[in-house]
Amino acid sequence: MIDLPTIWFLILGLELALYVILDGADLGLGFLSLLPQSEKARSILIQTVGPIWDANETWLVIAGGTLFGAFPLAYGIILNALYIPVMILLFGLIIRATAFEFRAMGEKKRFWETMFGVGSLLAIVGQGFAVGGVLNGIQVVDGHFSGGSFDWFSALSIFITAGVLMSYVVVGYAYLIKRRHFEYTHESFSRIFIAATVTFGAFASATILLPQEHPFVLERWITEPTRTILIGLSILIGLVSFLLIYCVIKKTLHRHLHSICMTIFVLAAAATAYAVYPYLIPPALTVYDTSSSAVTLRFMLWGIGPLLPIVLAYNFYMYHVFRAGRNDEHLEDY
Repeated sequence: MIDLPTIWFLILGLELALYVILDGADLGLGFLSLLPQSEKARSILIQTVGPIWDANETWLVIAGGTLFGAFPLAYGIILNALYIPVMILLFGLIIRATAFEFRAMGEKKRFWETMFGVGSLLAIVGQGFAVGGVLNGIQVVDGHFSGGSFDWFSALSIFITAGVLMSYVVVGYAYLIKRRHFEYTHESFSRIFIAATVTFGAFASATILLPQEHPFVLERWITEPTRTILIGLSILIGLVSFLLIYCVIKKTLHRHLHSICMTIFVLAAAATAYAVYPYLIPPALTVYDTSSSAVTLRFMLWGIGPLLPIVLAYNFYMYHVFRAGRNDEHLEDY
């Protein structure tokens, strides 16, 4: 028998991972536009984001639709519990999109560049606290959220938010180096090193706190076969992270830094999903408690499933068209 709730849990995880991998660089570059720098450097940041940012956000919309259709109970509980972080995220995306268009058409470019950075920062903070709030635990009684409006705010969620922000900075710089390889590159390496160090510290702290919040996570780390798999994923994350730091220190493999960052993101997403499965709202509800009927899940699999490879192919096409060393002369339009 096909385990439909698990399949949709994996699809939802894939959609969220693709959003983080693809839009993370855009958000990181948007945040970097707030830092003191020349107008030329700031324009390069925004021009680099221009061709691809709206396509990348499609995955967030698809993930929201998947959560609503496949796990409606979880959708209602999570939005109630994380109302404030989700609103911060949405306001950030609205401000970001508005600022980008007004910058292209208006006269006050510096103001709209600042608003683009503010919107990106709000979107990152909203994402960080939303993820931290879910991992921190949501109080549920009789299928309804029973906690407070600020349960999402904790030491764990603060560490996760800091880690998300700095990881986006790392992948943003890595994409900038890949996309626009010029004198800006050498200045970026030191900033990547600092951001990567903060990212490692923040996520390491969150990893230590998570088993204290949820004993079942600690049980995964000390029992087989989950122990071996989690340790294996952790070792892989450590090795790839070491490769990233080595490349930054040695200032080598410029074009591959972005791919290395994406590999780390994929491994981290896999480790997180494996650590919490089958819980969708830890530690209260599993994917089986919150899923739609088998008929609905099967219909979604055949009706919505084909949409995923289409959007993914579109993303790859966009990145291919605007890959490094191509079409730079058209970026001034953004």
